[in-house]
Amino acid sequence: MTRAAGCIWGAFAAMALGCGPAPVVSAQVLLVVETDAPLPALGLGPDDLSLFDRLRVEVFLGDSSVPCTGCAREFVLEASRPSELSLGLVVGDAPAVAKVQIFALRNLDRDGRPDEGSALTAWVRLPKPASGEVRRAYVALRVADLAHPRGARHAPIETTAGPVTPPLGRWPDARRLPCTIPVTPDEVCVPGGVVWMGDAARTPGSAGGLAPRLVALSPFVLDRHEVTVAEMRRSGLALTDQDIEGEDPVVSPENGCTYSPDPSPFDGYPVTCITWGAARRYCRETGKTLPSEAQFEYAQGALRGWRYPWGDEDPTCGALAFGRGPNGPCGGTGVPSPVGSSRLDRLSIPGSPTVDDLAGNVSEWAREPWHTADDVCNAQGFFRDPVCPLATSAEHAKRGGDFVRNAFATRSYVRIVGAAISSRVGFRCARDGTVP
Repeated sequence: MTRAAGCIWGAFAAMALGCGPAPVVSAQVLLVVETDAPLPALGLGPDDLSLFDRLRVEVFLGDSSVPCTGCAREFVLEASRPSELSLGLVVGDAPAVAKVQIFALRNLDRDGRPDEGSALTAWVRLPKPASGEVRRAYVALRVADLAHPRGARHAPIETTAGPVTPPLGRWPDARRLPCTIPVTPDEVCVPGGVVWMGDAARTPGSAGGLAPRLVALSPFVLDRHEVTVAEMRRSGLALTDQDIEGEDPVVSPENGCTYSPDPSPFDGYPVTCITWGAARRYCRETGKTLPSEAQFEYAQGALRGWRYPWGDEDPTCGALAFGRGPNGPCGGTGVPSPVGSSRLDRLSIPGSPTVDDLAGNVSEWAREPWHTADDVCNAQGFFRDPVCPLATSAEHAKRGGDFVRNAFATRSYVRIVGAAISSRVGFRCARDGTVP
């Protein structure tokens, strides 16, 4: 039976892969993992990002489809660790294959394992050193291989005897990009950057999230708050879209909508009961567009992939507008709050005013028509400024929770499909230079 030893070798704990009750250390492989992945490291600048923080190695012997006993290790990649990721393996006579993965802790699936589509993975055949030999074996894991494992369990790649030439540098895209676009007092310039989106622990789909994907966002401009009743009335635009809804609904505070054709107590509230088409027209009339799903999730996750603009801690009643339905945990009225009144639901960007009500108050129309989680435009991997195809559709994506839904809906990765107008849906605008 294969057993594991607890000795230390190189930067990390060693695994002994000999046979018999007490394995003898006679031949060793020092597996060196080279990577350009943005890892936590000393000396990172304020604009440098870290996107991966774990290393996992599993060893399989012979034809086995499961790791040998004690042949799996997971390590935290911390700033105090050496820059060279190396693992000492004590090997025996059986053919051995190692599955090597670098991943982010946030991307563990429901079983607590690394999500395969968001990990850098290689299956490597371990060499057989001579008795008493310590042989270095190198394997490279590049961000370019994200969601595309190198090798397979029964078709592993070979390690190399030396490091990659030229040496791998740090992935250059892992930097915060300053936003220098001029803004009005009602807008905020959002810095660009790379961030994990989606959630590996949930089944992707409606009212959940997409599978994790790495997304690079260019700098863009976002409205500080949801469009208000007063702003919509001043625009003079129609509040309905015949192409989307088929007939004009009655829009008034009497049926739960906030809009009024005359000044009212709701002027400072987000305008609701607005079709996707009317929201898009409003933004276009002001030289803007609706935010893409990626832009909204980026902002709602505080540009860091958090669950909420304030971090990962779940909200409580009174901190923002959610859970106010008839059976909701927070009670309250059947209308949203005035824009900007939440004490917690605020995105803070250094040097700028806050962006308010991204997680709660009212859900907001996103730019794209609804695309399911298995659509090719929502695939895993690395994407720049992703926007799903803009096709004619009665269904569109909504982002952010609202004053009725529970706390789960306020998480940044949650996406909801919608077609009809609703007293719980409003919108805000964005500018990114690609208004469709």
